[in-house]
This record gives sequence, structure tokens and C-alpha cells, in this order.
Amino acid sequence: MSPSKLVVRSVVLSGLLGAATLSAQTTPPVNVTVNPATRFQTIEGFGTALSSDSPVWTNAYQQLYTQDLGASMLRVPLTPDIVPSQITFGPDVQSNINLLNFYGNYPQSNWGGFAQYATTHAVDQLKVISSIWTPPPWMKTNNSQFGGSLIQTPDNLQQFARYVAAYVVGFQQAYGVQLYGLSLQNELRFSEPYPSCVYTPSQYVAAVDAVGAEFAKDGITTKLFGPEDVGVDGGFLTQQQMSFVNAINADPNAKKYLGFYAVHGYAGNGTSTGGGAANWANYAAQITAIGDAKESWMTEESGENPQWVHFDSNGNADGGLSVALNIHNGLTYGNLNAWLNWQTDDGYGKVTNQTLEESGDSTSLKYNAAKHYYKFIRPGSVRVAATPDNLTGINVDAYVNDANHTMTIELINASATDTQTNVTIPLTNYSSFAEYLTDATQPWAVLPDLIVSNGMVSLTMPAYSVVTLESDGISITLPEPGSALIVLPVAALLLRRSRTRAACRA
Repeated sequence: MSPSKLVVRSVVLSGLLGAATLSAQTTPPVNVTVNPATRFQTIEGFGTALSSDSPVWTNAYQQLYTQDLGASMLRVPLTPDIVPSQITFGPDVQSNINLLNFYGNYPQSNWGGFAQYATTHAVDQLKVISSIWTPPPWMKTNNSQFGGSLIQTPDNLQQFARYVAAYVVGFQQAYGVQLYGLSLQNELRFSEPYPSCVYTPSQYVAAVDAVGAEFAKDGITTKLFGPEDVGVDGGFLTQQQMSFVNAINADPNAKKYLGFYAVHGYAGNGTSTGGGAANWANYAAQITAIGDAKESWMTEESGENPQWVHFDSNGNADGGLSVALNIHNGLTYGNLNAWLNWQTDDGYGKVTNQTLEESGDSTSLKYNAAKHYYKFIRPGSVRVAATPDNLTGINVDAYVNDANHTMTIELINASATDTQTNVTIPLTNYSSFAEYLTDATQPWAVLPDLIVSNGMVSLTMPAYSVVTLESDGISITLPEPGSALIVLPVAALLLRRSRTRAACRA
């Protein structure tokens, strides 16, 4: 987290939800269409980060994260506490690993143990990514874990690169977990009263060049990602993020070494939610304009109030329902490939703006708002066209998973009225959809299946609610007008009643 950022920005859903009461009224029916023939980004996954107080050692939390929430990602901080004292790293990565202390070093050993559990008990797959909070103090201009900058001499950059390489390989050796991705600095523009380090765009490029070259020399396949700056706002914050992205792309080596882009989803103060549909669309357009086809991730976000419907001091919606709406906006308008909230549980026994739940409470409204996305949209799913999307009414996004032949439709009613909603699904032949609901009084309701009739399902969306529709059959992709019939294997025509509903009720 970054509680001391200075730039203030209004919350993502400015003006959304209005000041209406929770008493539901009826409204005219809404018709939406999901078209699996029009495809967008592939989803890598969803997850949260760990902090020093995350209860990673409890079996209840371990099962909650991997099985009930169904997280497919985990973000682990990297801190220099594993370095016993100032040392010099040589050219051999194994010798450097031997200088580090991965065992019994709280909280790193607990995080490593949780990462091992999560990767071996995930629903299907789980990617572990990591972010450096600060280099070792002696590599910095102020000789402190707090603030300062990485010393930019060639010798120090090489030392930093060797340290990072040893950390990544050593983490795998110690805990049996390969890091999928590594960010060289969490929120790199801010000097904080907690482990932090400040980079300019040119300094960041130099660090990426040094670490990328060291990874290449040592055969390390962990992807570098970043810059992990704070927020997108269509203005100043987006410009700051893009200053680092553009600097990377102006340097041939850094452009080659950086595997994908990442940003945090806060307002400029680093604690309240930021973004919004228009700002995410603006950011996505700038990333797309680079033309290098790198994925775009959101790797930290929080700030939603535990109440289901809540408004900040400016009258902007920022309650638990906004957890789902923020994910929807990021995926639909930001074209993001991954989304990670800040923390699931910080161990303090009370749900806050920075956590999804506490003490293993699976009835938390914020937790279940995230669960609609985390549990059902599995890695490898592809977002497909879903229109129209009404930011003040029925919001819709949808995904197909070619591996298990399912479709997931996410519906969010951001209005104060119950709304009859008809979902048309052309070019498919699904037979039914399972339905899951969260609203202010029902944190996770498993409703009767919806039967597909004439290529459409119909339901009533309660006021201020999130509904997930999960197909329960193999879809037959029908030919578009003028195209040849697609012939599928006989096995593909069988209904997927092997899907275990018990797992979805967990």
C-alpha cells in the first residue's frame, strides 16, 4: 500500500449509483447480447498480495484463498531482510544464493510456505508474482530501506542485478515455487515511511537493463514487469505511468527485457480506488498504440468500503459493490489481462477498505464481489463482446474458456431498481446456466439453473447486485451466415454435467 501519496483523485465510479435508497423498484427490461465470435484479451488470472500480517499459516485461510475464492494469482513482496548484512555478490548465482537467508526469516519464510501451498492446492493453476519494495540499503543513495534511490553506477547496478537474480532463483530453491513475474519496484515514484525506493524513468530503464541482462546470462525465465506506478486518471497519473512505459520502449534492451506492463488501480493518494471506464479506456489506447503486443496487468487495488452501497465524502460510490464494478471496468475498458486486489486478509479481525475479508469469513460482501470473477473466470479464458454496457444500470462482461468449453457471463446491476434482464447468446447452443448472486443481504446465493430458450436466458437482476452465469454444457458453435458448418467431435456434443456444483458452492 501507499498511504501518503499526495495527488487526490475521485473514486472510479464518480456519480454512479446516485443517492437512491436500497428499496427496490421495477424498471423496463434490459436486453443484452453476448457474442463469442468477437474476442478480446486472454485472462491470466486474479489474486491478492501478502503483507506481514496476512494469516498465511492457517489452514482455513489457505483453503479459503485457493479453493473457495479460487484465486489463480498471488503477489509476494520481496524485502532485503533476507540479506544478513552488507555483502558483495559475485558472478556465480548459486554462490550468491548461499549468502541469503530464506529460512526462518519472518515474514519471507511464511510467504514462501503459503506460495508453496497455493501453487499445489490451486483449482487449476496459480501464478506467483513478486514486487521488490526496496533494494538493500547499501545499494541506495540514503543507505536506508525507506525512500532514497538506487545508486546508478555500473558496479552498483551489477550488484543489484546479481542480488535480484539470486533472490528469484533462491526463492524457487527454498520454497519450490517458480516466480512467474518480478517487478523491480513497488510504486516507484514515491518515498515512503516504509520500505520504498524512488526511480526516474531513466533510472528505471537502467535497472531493467541490468537485471534483464543478468537474467539472460543466468537462464532465468521469470518475466520482468512494471512499472507499477499509481493509478490511471486520463491525465497526470496516466502521464506518469506512461513516462516509464515510453522510456522502456525507447530503449531496445529494456523493451526486450520487460515482459508485460503493470499499473496500480488507485487514485493519486494511493489508498482510494481510481480508474473508471473512460480512464481505463484512455490508458488501454495508449498501451495499444505502442504496438508491441505486451500484456497489461493491474497488480494492486483497494479502497472500497465494507458496506455494500457506500459513498465517499464527495458523493462517489465506493462500497463493496464497487469491488466488482472496478474489476469490470478494468477488464472491459482497460483490456487488462490480470487483476489483483491488495489483500484478502490482514489478520486484524475486521474487514477494512484495504481487505476483502477477515478471519476466514467467506460471507464478507467485498470478498464475494471479487469471488464472482476470481472463481469462475479461469486462466486462459478470453473476454468476448457483451453489449450494451450501462454504467448506471446493467453492466455486462463475458468470457469463453476453450479448454473446458464454458462461457461465463458477469452481470452487475448498479441501479436501485430490480431489472428484468434478457441475455441473448448467438452462435452457441448451451442448454443451461448456473446462477450465483450477491447483493446487500445475500453474500453468496446459489440459485436454480437458467434454461436457455431460443438462444436466450432471462432473469431478474435485484437492485445493487452481482450475478454470475456459468454455462453447464458444451457449446456447439453455430455457423455465421454464409460460412460453412463447423463439425465438432461427438464428445463435444455431450452435456458437461460432470461439472461439480459442490465446488462452485464452496
